[in-house]
Amino acid sequence: MSIDPVNIRTAIVLQGGGALGAYEFGVLKAIYDQRPGFKPAAVAGISIGAVTAAVLGGARGEPIAALETLWRDKLTVSPKVPGFPGMPFPFMPREVEQSLAVFGNPGMYGLNPQLLMAPWASTSIYETGPLRQTLAELADLDKLNHGGIRVIVGAMDIETALIKYFDNARHNLTFEAVVASGSLPPSFPMTEVGGQWYWDGGLFTNTPLSPAINFLESCEPDNPDIHRELIVVDLFPMKAPLPRSLPDVVNRMTQLQYTSRIKLDKELFNKINKIIRLIERVDAELPTKSTLRSDPDYKDMLKHRRIDSFKVIDAELDHDLANASDFSRSSIEGRIETGYDDAKRQGVSWHS
Repeated sequence: MSIDPVNIRTAIVLQGGGALGAYEFGVLKAIYDQRPGFKPAAVAGISIGAVTAAVLGGARGEPIAALETLWRDKLTVSPKVPGFPGMPFPFMPREVEQSLAVFGNPGMYGLNPQLLMAPWASTSIYETGPLRQTLAELADLDKLNHGGIRVIVGAMDIETALIKYFDNARHNLTFEAVVASGSLPPSFPMTEVGGQWYWDGGLFTNTPLSPAINFLESCEPDNPDIHRELIVVDLFPMKAPLPRSLPDVVNRMTQLQYTSRIKLDKELFNKINKIIRLIERVDAELPTKSTLRSDPDYKDMLKHRRIDSFKVIDAELDHDLANASDFSRSSIEGRIETGYDDAKRQGVSWHS
């Protein structure tokens, strides 16, 4: 049965993954291209996914254009010819270019001066001032909080080890919350938000499914025509070849640390959907005067609506594009292109 796009409510989940976030941009670009007039109802992000979510929700201008600038300009590390800042350095060996981000990323982070002057008193290798500036240039806080897209970013409270979701529907979302979501130690410093200190949300969970699901289950509960859709971009494969070198070991360790176990999440999602369908049937057949209708737990369960579609875009990145710390231009472009092609092939049009 064909579904009117007007009735589709889409929540998008963006994982953390450093430079792999370029792949997520490629997926988003494909979604916008394949769906004329598309606007997500909600975007939930962790770490670099939170940065992309914030720029998408608060973009100064068109969202995809702002994300183009973010990924193809601000976050790309590309050596320039001295005296000619707009001219890329020619004949740079690929291996060298892929490693340049270790010295800093002008749109995201720079070396922490304190580390050089007093390393024993430093808590991070880099400082994240450039990321704050990038966010301020590309996103408008008023639009981020009142632009019609629910934006949710997650960070981990260092003292309690619990995840904190900063949600623009509950309080004003700040750039500090976005930076906090990506404050991965020991590379980046802890970030203070509202008197509490946070590290990267990926230390707790790298796939913010729960806030996206909670949003969809409670989205327009009295509208029977609404089609609720969840799209997850899965950056880290569960299966991979055995590592053959130390860089391979580090890369695979990162994959295992942040992989989402999405198969288990989908199984749980399907079980919850079955429970919601059962509650709907029970409510339809329950006598009007039944005392169960006044039970608080029963009333709470009735607030939930089933999610009609759960789509996972699986990243199929070549080995040389899978390094999350490689912000080189060629790798960023390769990830954007792969994300775009994967999304189109795996189906993201209105009627996929």
